[in-house]
Amino acid sequence: MSSSLAPEPVLPIRSGGLTASTGPLLPLVGMWAVYAVAMLLVFHAEIAQLMFMDTDDAMRLQQVRDWIGGQGWFDISQHRINPPTGGPMHWSRLVDMPIAAIILLARPLVGQPLAEILACAIVPLLTLGALCLATFRAARLLLTPVPALLVIALLLLTPTILIQFTPMRIDHHGWQILMATIALGGALDPQRGRGGLLAGLAIATWLQISTESLPYAALFGALFVLRHVIDARESVRLTAYAAALAGAALLLLLVTHGTSALVQSQCDGLSAVYAWPLALFALVVVAGSRFPAGGHAVSRLIAPALGGMVALGALLWLGADCLTAGPFHQLTPLAYEQWYMRVMEGRPLWEQTLSIAGVSLLPSLLGLGATVAAAWMARDAEARTQWLVMAALLLGALIMSAMVMRAMTVAHVFALPGTVWLLVTLFHRIRALGSAPLRVLMSVALALLTPASLASVWATLAESAEPSVPIKKDNCRSPATLAPLRALPPSLLFAPLDIGPDILVHTAHSVVGTGHHRNVIGINAVTHAFLAAPDDARADVMGVKAGRGADYLVMCARMNEILLYTQSGHDSLATRLSRNQTPDWLERLPATPPLRIYRVRKD
Repeated sequence: MSSSLAPEPVLPIRSGGLTASTGPLLPLVGMWAVYAVAMLLVFHAEIAQLMFMDTDDAMRLQQVRDWIGGQGWFDISQHRINPPTGGPMHWSRLVDMPIAAIILLARPLVGQPLAEILACAIVPLLTLGALCLATFRAARLLLTPVPALLVIALLLLTPTILIQFTPMRIDHHGWQILMATIALGGALDPQRGRGGLLAGLAIATWLQISTESLPYAALFGALFVLRHVIDARESVRLTAYAAALAGAALLLLLVTHGTSALVQSQCDGLSAVYAWPLALFALVVVAGSRFPAGGHAVSRLIAPALGGMVALGALLWLGADCLTAGPFHQLTPLAYEQWYMRVMEGRPLWEQTLSIAGVSLLPSLLGLGATVAAAWMARDAEARTQWLVMAALLLGALIMSAMVMRAMTVAHVFALPGTVWLLVTLFHRIRALGSAPLRVLMSVALALLTPASLASVWATLAESAEPSVPIKKDNCRSPATLAPLRALPPSLLFAPLDIGPDILVHTAHSVVGTGHHRNVIGINAVTHAFLAAPDDARADVMGVKAGRGADYLVMCARMNEILLYTQSGHDSLATRLSRNQTPDWLERLPATPPLRIYRVRKD
């Protein structure tokens, strides 16, 4: 079925290069530049103070500092967490590289502090610029130039996407979204070999950054297998994808972690447990491509099915524990319940508030419906196939966002082309209406179908349906709040997990723990101490640093983490300190509110 009012889908573009496949880029760069300048103005205070949105951003800067300060390329531990052992980390040096590059380039000109500020402000915006290019390229394989530019305009007006690209947001989430979008472009690329190669390289890079990409690797792989079974010409896309994914994953593992990583298994990062199954799958698929299966769809399924079984067998052999216990099994039950289960961005949508669940789902559902409609109304089989590929990937991303809330951003990016197709199609229909007042009214109503409007309206309605009493909370992570700590000699601080990274960035102190799951000793100690009775908590505070104990305990009574501890119902250390009841083994020192500093009496 077709419609003369639907925007004309572009034909596949056979010539290579970004310009050839995307049309005019100047308006895109202009929109990005306007947004970048606006964000630099909006966040000028945070930029000037080196104040981060999230603790992971602070930890990322500290990791970069340590690296350019002499810590080894392969050593990604944070040695000021839980000394003398140190806090193991699972992050990738790939995300550190652009931050470090800008710091090293700017440092001779402006000094280290300002160089860090420049890097933290600029890198997220540059990443957003790359996302705009990748999104535009994918959109141009579905839409004509003007609607494709509208996709970028909509992207730059969608808060659920932009929140990962604001100045100071230097952690890896923006890079994950970028890699997903590059892979999307590969899936839609009419040059099948190039598309498979592009998708494989993007997913491999994403896998090196975060194992949250594993379901997406399977999603793209399953889609390419299906296309290969349906159409023999798609064999080259599948083969290129499998080879690029496996080869790049092994190479990146070797380059970022050394030769030992090729035989070590880690559930929470790219390691042998994932890299070798990918390599075996690629080996079988590439070998199978040497024996063309002709016109039989079932026979074309043999090689990828066999490769999948071999890969699954290798995964079960190398990483059975990853499929059963998971990366958090070393946390004590108390720490698991009181810390991990309260990290809501990693929880499924059915555990979120009604407001957050709707904000996450509605833009994706609208985009999915629009994408399916675009496929239904496509003018030819080739355009219909492109839209169906888009719909399949969006559906997969939507399902993953339902399982893990923070994955919604990928789904929201994938929803943009279909949403723009719907808006443009409806706009053409509205323009054909005979009544001028009705045209104006319907055009204004069309704005409600943008992701930002949908989310805003839903959040307003949901918040009225589930009213809550606002609780005044302390910002214990700001540099101004932590400033009194700089007057203390470098010490080991027993602090809530949520302020640990900011303490590392803004002071010379060490901390017992941060909210990074490989640091199980620190996480267990901090959660147990604040939830224990004061006399029992002393053992946790004194048990760190090989039994020498922490030097100071710091906290803010109304920071979110402490409030959660006090809600446990126990007569805990957190509860007592929040009530200004200081146990005799702590001595409260003068400090500017809301920060509280206690010296630990070790006698």
